[in-house]
Amino acid sequence: MGRFFALITGVLVFVLLPATAAAQQTSASQGYRVHIRKIEAGIHVDGRLDEPVWKEIEPLTGFTQTQPNEGAPVSERSEARMFYDGNNIYFGFTFYDSGKPTYRLVTRDTASGSDSVDILIDTFHDRRTAYMFSLTAAGVQWDGMVDEARGGGFRATDWSWDGIWYSATSVQEWGWSAEIVIPFKSLRISPAASQEWGINLGREIMRKNEFSYWVPVPRFEEGMKPSRTGVLTLEDVKVGRNLELIPFLRTANRSGGAQPELNQFTGSGGLDARYGLRANLTANLALNADFGETEADEFTSEISRFEIFFPEKRKFFTEGASYFNTPLDLFFTRRIGAPLPDGEPQRILQGGKITGKAGPWTIGALEALTQAADYLDPSTRAWQRAPGAFFGVLRVQHDLWQKSAVGFMSVNRRQGPGEVGQNESTHAVDLSILSGPHLRWNSQAMVNLNDAYPGVNGQHLGWQSEFVYDSNQFMFEVAGKFLGREVDLSHTGYEPQTDRWSGQMKVQYKPFINRWGMRQLFFQAVYGESNGTRGELEEVPAGGQFRVQFKNFWNAQVDCWFDRARFYEFTPHLQRLAGTRVYPIPGYQLQMSTNDWRNLAFSLIYATGKMIQYNENFYGFNKTLQVKATARLGRHLRSELSAVHIDESLSNRVHYQYRRFLISRWTYQFNHKLRARILAQYGSDRHAHNLSVNSLVAYDFTARSALYVGYNRQRQSPLNPVDLGNQVFVKLSYLFAF
Repeated sequence: MGRFFALITGVLVFVLLPATAAAQQTSASQGYRVHIRKIEAGIHVDGRLDEPVWKEIEPLTGFTQTQPNEGAPVSERSEARMFYDGNNIYFGFTFYDSGKPTYRLVTRDTASGSDSVDILIDTFHDRRTAYMFSLTAAGVQWDGMVDEARGGGFRATDWSWDGIWYSATSVQEWGWSAEIVIPFKSLRISPAASQEWGINLGREIMRKNEFSYWVPVPRFEEGMKPSRTGVLTLEDVKVGRNLELIPFLRTANRSGGAQPELNQFTGSGGLDARYGLRANLTANLALNADFGETEADEFTSEISRFEIFFPEKRKFFTEGASYFNTPLDLFFTRRIGAPLPDGEPQRILQGGKITGKAGPWTIGALEALTQAADYLDPSTRAWQRAPGAFFGVLRVQHDLWQKSAVGFMSVNRRQGPGEVGQNESTHAVDLSILSGPHLRWNSQAMVNLNDAYPGVNGQHLGWQSEFVYDSNQFMFEVAGKFLGREVDLSHTGYEPQTDRWSGQMKVQYKPFINRWGMRQLFFQAVYGESNGTRGELEEVPAGGQFRVQFKNFWNAQVDCWFDRARFYEFTPHLQRLAGTRVYPIPGYQLQMSTNDWRNLAFSLIYATGKMIQYNENFYGFNKTLQVKATARLGRHLRSELSAVHIDESLSNRVHYQYRRFLISRWTYQFNHKLRARILAQYGSDRHAHNLSVNSLVAYDFTARSALYVGYNRQRQSPLNPVDLGNQVFVKLSYLFAF
């Protein structure tokens, strides 16, 4: 069946995609052009446009709504002004408002539900990638890198990128205003004196759920993107190299852990550095990397026979991560410096990467070296050795036509000389075709070599292909995938479902009705099938979904599914047998959620049906109730609370266990630089109770340097041999820019 889906994918590509020449989409916004002047007139960045230079500039107006009324003019008067000098580009915004702007103080790069202004800048005007700068009415910065090949809206943006730029806002009785200064050296731009950039500007009015843009954006695109921009021209631009050095010092003390040998005081230091090699190519270096300020992973109620995915949060790896993304997850940075069996992460001696563009080439190169470590195995109390390893990754793409590309990727892990461990290497080619605003096709083929399965044959191969059509009314997706039974990416990537052919088809109809109290309806059907490489049926997921979005932006949703999955058979005493069988798994889910941007928002989920309990080895039933609430208390405090209660029973309806999870996150933003957060988590089942606290107070000197004071606690009852106890740490990093 997986082969059938692959065939469907290929046919659709050749039938629906236009010819190569037609793939060279012209910008939908050719009529939007602005030439800005070079003016040597410094401003005091206070959010008030009271300097004379702002009065000399004719404002841009004419913003158009995407939400809630696509194509309608912005509901409140909006003006944007721009100029530049020898070092910076300046933006000034005046946003009149007949009501009261919504503004809340939160941490940088955090969604707050505040009124805001957005700037999209495609400095090379290649309609592929761009910078995103967002500033809320409270003066909170949010920035990232947009790669249109990743899809639309938030999916297309890598929010881990932090630029150095300056801004301020001023809230008045008539509305609010903003001043933004972006140094040229913070951007990757052409060395040419005359510049032509792609640009779009946006305004968000949260109390109206209104999103408006200077260059109009269709509703299904969910936000600005590089191919839908106007043209900004500049003359006589000169940019120098950008060197940043960020040394750091860290001290920590651990106590009360399950392993006394880890209870000690430690100190360390290191260096992060970055340098602009050329106009659009940046090098990063980390020596003795430390990630103590990174927030802990959230507890999950998910149960799977496969490894469960947890996202990367470490700054060195998240920044620029989009350069290494491919259809298959061949490189998973959490494999580098992963926690050892005693709970301590393996030390990363050094890491380096180069990311950016050189002409039609997009380049991502990364290398990292982990240190060999001896640890006391908590289960056997015997000393073991974790060998050091070298990781090397190369990712290159070459532009095709306007928005398409062909790429190559090589991922390698090598143990040190004489070390016994796992060597892996994966080499792949991929093709991404984007045609117009609606069609996207991504495909990749790979070969994986590993020590677990020496040699190379057809079972070391893998591929994935996905075709997507998306518009305001319809979305259609078909995908196929194959991973041989001798593929092993467990030390370099994240593709745990090997030994499979699989395919999936999804159809969605989403009419925008805007009446009877409803804005939009969503009808979705999904069907998939997975088969083992020897022909056995592995899984057949099928389901439907109906969702309604109301005019007040509340949502109600109903999901139903009928899955069939192969797993081991069990004895009446919950022992796993060698044989397998296919289990039917019917179920349904009800969900209600309120408007996320209000001061108080919540969601409620109830799900029930049959299930396979992979951890406990039985087939039975479960009922799940999940409640999540977000409260914005004043302009400084934000609280999130999520509670999950799961009732599991055997196939004869005899109760087996309750699983409960409580996750509480509190964030207090004292001002734009000083912040505090606490993540407290509790989980329990019939075996244990688990408590985790992750807290941090930070003072941000710049976007890339800060003083951190943290306290972490991890404890389980009965005592778990990998419990880390209590840890207090202090870390200081400071940015020196040249």
